[in-house]
Amino acid sequence: MKYTSYILAFQLCVILGSPSYYCQAAFFKEIENLKEYFNASNPDVGDGGSLFLDILKNWKEESDKKIIQSQIVSFYFKLFENLKDNQVIQKSMDTIKEDLFVKFFNSSTSKLDDFKKLIQIPVDDLQVQRKAISELIKVMNDLSPRSNLRKRKRSQGQFRGRRASK
Repeated sequence: MKYTSYILAFQLCVILGSPSYYCQAAFFKEIENLKEYFNASNPDVGDGGSLFLDILKNWKEESDKKIIQSQIVSFYFKLFENLKDNQVIQKSMDTIKEDLFVKFFNSSTSKLDDFKKLIQIPVDDLQVQRKAISELIKVMNDLSPRSNLRKRKRSQGQFRGRRASK
């Protein structure tokens, strides 16, 4: 009986694991297609250092890395948008965009739409500049760490409560 349960567990692992393996294999295949198309495996590609990897190494905390990753993802979306009429690599770009969508946006279409909307905003438009300056205070306030103040107040209240009970 024990032997049968091991076989069933193994089959379940194979069934559950194979789609992700297939997706990863397809993802790597499409990256290889793009590397071949752009001749990105040529040794001269490394001249001048890496484009993103050294920067990513400098950012250790997960929340900080997300900031840099968003800029890098933005670059790739702009790159793919710039190459959208190239039918030779269209399938590869679509596959990679889908993987970026799943990994970076947690398959959330609304997050992706908001992200695309942000990267499409023209910075040389006077009306956009006026709106951006008008919203700057609210954006800066949203960036400030208010949640730390709430946590501090909450912990002070709990500390006072413990003192009173002693």
